[in-house]
Amino acid sequence: MKNKIIIFVVLIAIGVGTYFLFFNKNNESAITKKASIASPERPAEINGSIVSSLGNEIKIANEVDKEILTEEEQAANKAAMQSMTQEERAAARETAKVDIKTEDVTLTIPVGVPVVKGSGDASGNIVSADIAELTKGVYVSIWTDSQGKVEFVKIKGI
Repeated sequence: MKNKIIIFVVLIAIGVGTYFLFFNKNNESAITKKASIASPERPAEINGSIVSSLGNEIKIANEVDKEILTEEEQAANKAAMQSMTQEERAAARETAKVDIKTEDVTLTIPVGVPVVKGSGDASGNIVSADIAELTKGVYVSIWTDSQGKVEFVKIKGI
């Protein structure tokens, strides 16, 4: 009788352990899939700093007529910026900002729209972000569909 009880308890323990192991594995893969969301292939329609945010409505100083650089030009600019001191970089960014024309655009970010940002480990990976991170001063790129509805948001910097 004792042997049957011991075997029964061991089988239940194995079953429960297998269930939790399988459940945790599924959660990890869901998190990985969610974090591997990539931005659309086309350039973002709206690029600029957030001027104000209230709930899911944000106002952005959209950069108008900004020159879109090729990957080679971006790499050259990045290399040039890395060779500068922090003060020189800050001055160069401020100079670049002065020359850019902006217009305020007000958007509503619908529930369920992917909001992502860089992982912060210099790997180039992106991770999911919260809509609460869309605050004043944050630089974003936003992709919209043909009706002007937001379909993807990428946080690029503060």
